[in-house]
Amino acid sequence: MTQQRAANTDYTAVPFDFPYEPGGSHWHRCVTWNICEELALHLASECAQVQMESDRSVRPIDILLKSYRLVEALGWGEPPLLRWVIQRVAGLLNWPTPDIARQP
Repeated sequence: MTQQRAANTDYTAVPFDFPYEPGGSHWHRCVTWNICEELALHLASECAQVQMESDRSVRPIDILLKSYRLVEALGWGEPPLLRWVIQRVAGLLNWPTPDIARQP
């Protein structure tokens, strides 16, 4: 995210269900949310493409599980953030949320 975009970000835009790090600043939470939101939008596009290319023979939940495991293996965030990202992808695509993304 650019400094200009960060300066213009509305901190109240961060969803209430986004994980909160105790003692963290509002700015850090907003930046982290923006990164996670961009990742979710990218993954939603990729997941929809995978399902389309599979002629819908691959279940959405399996596509989401594979996506979760991939971002986890790449170390792209802590488990609470990754769960939020996968929940967001499921919501964007109107797909069921895998159990792994519902764990506390």
